[in-house]
Amino acid sequence: MKLIKSAFALSTVLLTSAAHADFLGANAEAGIFDSSDGSATYASLDIQHPIPLIPNLRMDVWDFESDPSGTDISHLDFTGYYGVGLLWASIEGGLTFRNLDMTQGSSSDSESVPMLFLAASLAIPGTGITLAAESKSISSFDSVTISDQSFKIQYQPIPVLGLEAGYRSIDQETNFLGNIDYDGYFIGVTIDI
Repeated sequence: MKLIKSAFALSTVLLTSAAHADFLGANAEAGIFDSSDGSATYASLDIQHPIPLIPNLRMDVWDFESDPSGTDISHLDFTGYYGVGLLWASIEGGLTFRNLDMTQGSSSDSESVPMLFLAASLAIPGTGITLAAESKSISSFDSVTISDQSFKIQYQPIPVLGLEAGYRSIDQETNFLGNIDYDGYFIGVTIDI
């Protein structure tokens, strides 16, 4: 009986540790984006935790320079989200606050807008490959409309470090710049702990 109790206590501790290991973590991404309108750099930091009712946190930085028109656009996104995972699939939803800085010539403007955040991913077992899609959007908030969609493939051949490649499309309308669309491909590195 004592042996059974000890085995039960040990298995409970191990399962609890494993559960926390699955829900507590962070990942980061950084890379470059290229399109016919110009190029951009991006970086993000995502922190997940097991505390109920408090959303996971994510920060994204995006800096786009459009050579032909001399337009610079940068985004700083703060996202709070909740996620649900089942086997190798996960779905996330939440709210993003985007600080949008725009410069054209000697003029500049900035906007802060809330956006709906949705994301989904599917890991292919035994391959180190994950397919993911993400959407951030807002329609006519303070004369700003944004649709920001991305699709990517991530490959993690070794623990912690990986690569990603994908396609991103941003359709943005503001009073300052009017309607600007930029889409293209990106490639980057990922760190997952």
